[in-house]
Amino acid sequence: MPDPLSPGPLTTKVAETLVPVVPTQVIDDLGAIAVTYDLPDFVVGGLGLIAILCYHGLSIALIYPWFERRSRLLLHRHAYWRVEFLFYFSIFLLTLTHIGEIVIWALMTFALGLIPNFRDAVTFCGSTYTTVGFSTDLMPAGWKMMNMIIALSGMFAFAWTTGIVMLMIKVFHLAQHARITGIDPKLSSAYLDSLR
Repeated sequence: MPDPLSPGPLTTKVAETLVPVVPTQVIDDLGAIAVTYDLPDFVVGGLGLIAILCYHGLSIALIYPWFERRSRLLLHRHAYWRVEFLFYFSIFLLTLTHIGEIVIWALMTFALGLIPNFRDAVTFCGSTYTTVGFSTDLMPAGWKMMNMIIALSGMFAFAWTTGIVMLMIKVFHLAQHARITGIDPKLSSAYLDSLR
């Protein structure tokens, strides 16, 4: 487990690079500032947040257009129950996206040696990402800000997913209404509203 009070290899390398240009006292002060303000925590957490949001955006960019194309085609073919199944399957894929994000955070914390056991890392990151908080805080001193960053990534990702599900549910309701009533969705006012 990394010791937050001692400089890591990156801090040492940066200090060695700066030695000819910057006085030693300033380098020592930079090390103290990094430890005092948890800069490694913010940098690693910020990079993790960017990676998670890029992964989430890519997943949505693949899932939502696929759902939209397939569902409109199935509506046109009057395969209403297949549209409903497609909706549920797309929800499953979005759920897998969130599970993947939890695993990415767990791999990151495990690879950095912040949490020594991968199973504990998955449990902790899942608890923090979903903001449930049932797991005990396993992060070492100097890395506590990561908890907030992991939770923030989960909140952003869940909000983003909710917005996409709200778009998908319009088509789902059209198919469900058509299946139950037998009315072609193109003739219903719900269909016309969905086109707006």
